[in-house]
Amino acid sequence: MSLSFDKEAIMSTITDGMKMKSQMLKKGITSARVKCPKCDGMLHARLAGRKNHIRFWCDGPCKRQMME
Repeated sequence: MSLSFDKEAIMSTITDGMKMKSQMLKKGITSARVKCPKCDGMLHARLAGRKNHIRFWCDGPCKRQMME
């Protein structure tokens, strides 16, 4: 079985997730939603736990997601 990864897509997902996390921490919120820069969907983010780990996903056609 061969797995192929698009390095650019992975890096943009990580970058967007970390930007969103830093903005959420600065504003003191644990839940946020913004328009996805890749598609017409919405990016959802939640901070959880004492270390504020991020759960990040898009409900649009790009289906990006990330967990820290």
